Amino acid sequence: MEKPSSTIQLNRLKQLDRYFGTEATTVDSQTLARVMSCSTRNVAKTMKNLSDLGWIKWQPGRGRGIKTQLHIVHSFHDVLSSAIKSYVVKGELDEASRYADIFDYKNVFKQNLPEWMAEFSDGNERSDELVSLVPYALPNCHPMHMTDRNAGVYVSAMFDTLINFDESTQTFTPHLAHQFYQEGLSYFFRIRPDVHFHNGVLLTPDHVKQVLLQHKSVDVVASELYQSIESIEVNHQWLEVTLTYDDPVFLHAIADIHASVYLDNPTDPDFPYGTGAYHWGAKSNDKWTLLKNTQYFANHGIIKSAEFWHVLETNKTSVGHLFEFQDSDTLVGNKQQKLTSNLGTKALCVSHRLDDIQRASLAGITEKVLLKHYQSQHQLCDSLFDRSFQHEHKTDHTNLELPKSLRVYRGNSHALGHLWTHLSGLDVNIEYVNEIHSADVWVNNFLVGDDSFLDHYYWLLLSESATNLLTPFKQQQWLTEARHADDLKETLSQIEHRYLTQHRVIPLWKKSIAFQSHHTLRGTDINSLGFMNIAKVWFDKREC
Repeated sequence: MEKPSSTIQLNRLKQLDRYFGTEATTVDSQTLARVMSCSTRNVAKTMKNLSDLGWIKWQPGRGRGIKTQLHIVHSFHDVLSSAIKSYVVKGELDEASRYADIFDYKNVFKQNLPEWMAEFSDGNERSDELVSLVPYALPNCHPMHMTDRNAGVYVSAMFDTLINFDESTQTFTPHLAHQFYQEGLSYFFRIRPDVHFHNGVLLTPDHVKQVLLQHKSVDVVASELYQSIESIEVNHQWLEVTLTYDDPVFLHAIADIHASVYLDNPTDPDFPYGTGAYHWGAKSNDKWTLLKNTQYFANHGIIKSAEFWHVLETNKTSVGHLFEFQDSDTLVGNKQQKLTSNLGTKALCVSHRLDDIQRASLAGITEKVLLKHYQSQHQLCDSLFDRSFQHEHKTDHTNLELPKSLRVYRGNSHALGHLWTHLSGLDVNIEYVNEIHSADVWVNNFLVGDDSFLDHYYWLLLSESATNLLTPFKQQQWLTEARHADDLKETLSQIEHRYLTQHRVIPLWKKSIAFQSHHTLRGTDINSLGFMNIAKVWFDKREC
């Protein structure tokens, strides 16, 4: 079946297929003209063109009153799908997407793209262009407001932080600030003079100052981490940040991906300008591109561009494209998915409004339900961050004092459907609410990023969950204890143990992610945030 020469011909086939179907039939020219919305003089030419393409068999009538013999050999669906596939195999994904848009075949395109990409990937000779299929639409990529883990791969490629933190050595290294030191309660950062945002604007210390001040706003993700900042002053290329107290997490906070330096983009507020190794190319909700920043001040990316397409299914074993994301709470069963990473823990949070006995009873019931309904599909766990915690498993579920009613936060509640059913069977009235602060229990993901110390501190003491798990007095008490601790890491472990032994948090199972990559793709290590560093990805075209 050949590629169509025009969308007009495809539309003609669509009209015929919709009216006659694929069964052989006899028809007169007037009917054909009406079906195709054309004059009778153009019928013969149109039918001949479709016949030459092999889509129909057409025998024109000879003589007055003799009707035409028509048989649609290939349905419109098959022809259009074949046409779109032919563009994908040749690497012309934009043209394939254009055809899908014209004929309202977006879902068909998204569903079949993983399999069609298999042929393109194996035959693709271009070693500097990455094509990736992802199971999500374009996420919000503003570093300060980022809450979607899927945005991490793009934010990390397009933005930079003042300093970097190395988890393996527990050390901070210069980045946008190529020199920094501490004197008393003040930190001094010398900003590099040779860095430009992607729109060409030179980075200055004033830009960094504005970003840090924005992080103190209450409507910003993890703004609590920046409340120790008392003042920020600019002196030529130096930035001086003075704190109200010696904050042990301050450097960790400004090295975090959310603290990346950005420049507002008034025309597209959710996608500000960065300074990173890649910048935006064309982008839409279902397809977006990152392009190499040839003026980058640090180590350049290897690939020239990275193109991302939103598909509906990414769990097919026949996928052969360059790499695929697969985010799941369930155990990974496909042996070919060799790249995996643990993202953290899913847990059931219990409000301070429930008393000790009710929390303990709920923990016992939850454990029973987990073992019966969830352990075959999930990797159950006993802790959030400290893997050394040994949980004392309960066996007696007879002396329970459950609340008469339980308000469950609707978000993520489907993950524990068996638990709500079981509690209902014990005469507990389950009421679903739309706000965490109104809930007695809620399911939460405790995710761990590149800095486990920072995440441990944030989740246990500053997060929205912590605020609802603890009374205001208890939260402030534990915060004060942490800030004055000689060994903060040990103190955080002790606080986590209190959460667990007091049944304020009930660990459920580990969250993980799996990637499937093309056999020539290198540099595909997955960080603890669950994504690859695009700047390190490259193709090895040598013979294996």
